Amino acid sequence: MGKELFSRYVWLLETIHRAGKITFEEINARWLRSELSGGETLSLRTFHHHRDAIEELFDICLLYTSPSP
Repeated sequence: MGKELFSRYVWLLETIHRAGKITFEEINARWLRSELSGGETLSLRTFHHHRDAIEELFDICLLYTSPSP
């Protein structure tokens, strides 16, 4: 795992921790304002990959609830 990928995981953990409860849309808006984004949005698929990696690396489970249609 590269330094940039690890930085993404830490950024996601810190963002969620600071916010408490936050939607994916809000995470994505904050992501776009971060230097890590490079101007690219965070896809939902990447978000879920990051969640899985965070659980494996840090033993922290980030709960995600799909928005109601």
